[in-house]
Amino acid sequence: MSAGIKAVVLAGGSGSRLWPLSRQQLPKQFLKIEGEVSLLEATIQRLYPMIGNNDVWVVTGEAHASGEAYSELVKYNQILEPVGRNTAPAIALAAALLMEQTGADPVMVVLPADHIIKKPQVFRDHLAEAVAVAESGRLVTFGIHPERPDTGFGYIEVEDAAGEARPVKRFTEKPDLETAEGFLRQGNYYWNSGMFVWRASVILAEVGRWIPEIDAVLADMRAAWQGGKPWQEVVREDFERMPDISIDYGVLERSDKVSLIPCDIDWSDVGSWDAVHEISVQDAQGNVQDGDVIAIDCKNTLLRSNDRLLAAVGLEDVIVVETADAILLAKRGDSQRVREIVDKLKERGSREHIEHLTVRRPWGSYKVLEDSGSGYKMKRIEVLPGHSLSLQRHQHRSEHWVVVSGTATVTRGDETFTVSKNESTYIPIGVLHRLENKGRIPLQIVEVQVGEYVGEDDIERFGDSYGRTE
Repeated sequence: MSAGIKAVVLAGGSGSRLWPLSRQQLPKQFLKIEGEVSLLEATIQRLYPMIGNNDVWVVTGEAHASGEAYSELVKYNQILEPVGRNTAPAIALAAALLMEQTGADPVMVVLPADHIIKKPQVFRDHLAEAVAVAESGRLVTFGIHPERPDTGFGYIEVEDAAGEARPVKRFTEKPDLETAEGFLRQGNYYWNSGMFVWRASVILAEVGRWIPEIDAVLADMRAAWQGGKPWQEVVREDFERMPDISIDYGVLERSDKVSLIPCDIDWSDVGSWDAVHEISVQDAQGNVQDGDVIAIDCKNTLLRSNDRLLAAVGLEDVIVVETADAILLAKRGDSQRVREIVDKLKERGSREHIEHLTVRRPWGSYKVLEDSGSGYKMKRIEVLPGHSLSLQRHQHRSEHWVVVSGTATVTRGDETFTVSKNESTYIPIGVLHRLENKGRIPLQIVEVQVGEYVGEDDIERFGDSYGRTE
């Protein structure tokens, strides 16, 4: 029995190759890389009217859903992973949960959250074809016509066959240049898009056949669900037992049920700054400019400013990306190596790969104005109308709040009071407190933290509107 079509959008990646714009706490799928909406929102809008919001399930990390990506995720059904375990566990979990929730066997459209498709109607036409093929019990993937011998993509070889859907012969991981050139000459190879369509029961059967370790964990989860335990609580407890394996390697490379639909949909996985340059509008000299940029005698550059004026003279074939706390300089063609910078930042124990200076939260945002490293920290905090921070306390710091805009409602211990513009208050170490904005305009305060330790993890939450209570 069918339960219609459900979309499962995979939004758990880190996007490290688009640093410094993409950060661990707010990776590229939640950013506006191209256009007026985030990549995640564009992915979901692309499904309309075939699939509406109520039939979309986003698989992402718990930290994203309660942190910087909250506003991007709150309107969709969410499956929250406590840890990342690659695509096979995520997809299998979604399939099992959809069957459990619907009591039927829906067709699943599985999409990465961070791709760009500039021919959405052509994509929807292919999607309708894929659904029809999937209903017959096939695992359907979309193959992109290769435009060049790119070594950054996986390739799929298909059999010569009539019709849109062609049986898959084999998958090949990212090849060397000579091999990729050979694939293009043969003509029956396509880029692996990472987009799939299948019945939930069919992919679960193939997972059980080829990755029994996942099947065993799912069996325990189902037993707990059917015993009445909340499904997200079960995921939180059991998901980390899953193996770390991709759906391509674990299932599709072994299965004899895979079909491919060739696509010409103007597709990009936006996997690097070179890819961003390629898909963006360029001037007559091949330059892409975004933000407050002045470029003189530049050719084939990507110049992106997010906070300050970026001025360039006589540059050619370079990438420059500016943020408030980091600037990337790279030669075009080398942007895949940006992940090496992120690795170095991790080795140094730095935070520039984790979050921006301005950090989004479900209630608003904060920006670090000064961080001494020890002793004190200064922030600008903005609380949106009708929102509040969690009821919390700190063991190592006191806080001084000065209201610069709006009116704050402050809970401090047993008392609740208001603090208006140009007024201040003080929160001692260890005292329960909460900051609320009950007004109609944003509340802005300057916070000075003083203490032996002023790290963000010195927070004990006792009440929270966004599911972050410990």
